[in-house]
Amino acid sequence: MNRFSKFLAATFLSAAMLFTSAAQTMEIRQFDKMADQDQADYIGDLIVGAEKVLTDEGRPDLAAKVEHLFTTKNNGDADTIGMVEFEINLALVRLDDAKNAEKNPNDPRSEVEDAMAITLENNHIPLPDSFFTVNKHFKPKLPPAKEKKEKKN
Repeated sequence: MNRFSKFLAATFLSAAMLFTSAAQTMEIRQFDKMADQDQADYIGDLIVGAEKVLTDEGRPDLAAKVEHLFTTKNNGDADTIGMVEFEINLALVRLDDAKNAEKNPNDPRSEVEDAMAITLENNHIPLPDSFFTVNKHFKPKLPPAKEKKEKKN
């Protein structure tokens, strides 16, 4: 296991242990079935929710860091720094979740909020537990995305 993988695993486990509101969160496997626009809305709501809970906790400085992370782009990037980091973390957590589900099918599944918490923690933005309930009333507006089939040559 390389140094980055160890760091990611440690960060993920720390976040998972600190934040335990699974009933209020969305499993990645559910998220992946949503239409692209619903996924974008869900992520946007997580970002706005993170800013709100930090402001409500009396940490407007951290809320401003969230806003900066998700509005600032590096030269040549189409996405913001925060979205690039979030997408990488989501892919890594998704992979870890799939591997763990094979070995331990009865274990709880990873949630989208875990990937966001890792992204923010990696940017020195700790989240209160209340973050994990910000999307508790989210309902997709569009039908689920159809599974993409591989083309046969």
